[in-house]
Amino acid sequence: MDHVFEKLERIAIFRFEVFGQEFIISNSIFVSWIIMAILIVASLLLTRRLSVDRPKKPQVVVEWFVGTVRNLCRGNIGHHGGGFAPYLGTLLLFLGLSNIITLFNFIPGLHLYPPTKDINTTGALALMSIVIVLYASFRYKGVGGWLKSLAEPTPIMIPFKLMEYATKPLSLCLRLFGNVLACFIIMELILGVMPPAGGVLSIYFDIFDGILQAFIFTFLTTLYIGEAVE
Repeated sequence: MDHVFEKLERIAIFRFEVFGQEFIISNSIFVSWIIMAILIVASLLLTRRLSVDRPKKPQVVVEWFVGTVRNLCRGNIGHHGGGFAPYLGTLLLFLGLSNIITLFNFIPGLHLYPPTKDINTTGALALMSIVIVLYASFRYKGVGGWLKSLAEPTPIMIPFKLMEYATKPLSLCLRLFGNVLACFIIMELILGVMPPAGGVLSIYFDIFDGILQAFIFTFLTTLYIGEAVE
């Protein structure tokens, strides 16, 4: 158990100062940078030499993913959904890769852990999503329309609707953090007691549940945006 708890701690990779203010780059931030670099390089490689007449298999997969995200956005947000597809698609890819990053630990000397087991990471992502929700409401309703929507169907709902802008990101943050943390602890305990079973069970705890939680986070964000622009 002590070994498991050690892996749950945030470790300072390096520190630096800017105008006398010290900044600490933790392992969660460092792994997030690695994931962003992987996604950037993959996007550059997969979008090279695209063809309309003879698309190759990687291009077909990319087009399928883009189409799936667009359909999800249009289904939950409406005809404004296309404008939010790039953010939501990126969010889905980042979360999916973050949640299954431990699969790369088969490489000797590599010790990567999901940044989403750090509540600071999930909190930042939830804050970004609620900012997008507010932007969507102001963009398509205007400030006056947004204020008016707070009083619908009755002005008594104003404090409750304002409270939603705190409870929604909190819900997104804690749901993702709790599920990823629980799966991480379970897998570490299994690997410590029954290492041979780890490979089989990781199919569920690392792959299936990790991708599922990424989809749930993205899906709920689309619902919140849909409510904002309705």
